[in-house]
Amino acid sequence: MPDRDDETSKSYGEGWSYVTLGFSFALAILAFGALGWLVDSWLHTLPLFAILGGFLGGFAGFMRIYYAVQKTTGKGDGGAGKGKE
Repeated sequence: MPDRDDETSKSYGEGWSYVTLGFSFALAILAFGALGWLVDSWLHTLPLFAILGGFLGGFAGFMRIYYAVQKTTGKGDGGAGKGKE
């Protein structure tokens, strides 16, 4: 019979990994947006690259979350479910 405290601590650990993914998503948007803002200030094209950087960061953050969820659910085996019925 498994210990209830062990199950609870395991579920908290899994939850914090998703919180970390959320923070990395926000950080990616901010970092790429800031990089775009720096390019904009250098090229005097405000706000073109800041917006593009924000979208690029959002896409990168989303893909990080997507692949992490695929990995934890066991669907990220690279075979995309081929040959499994």
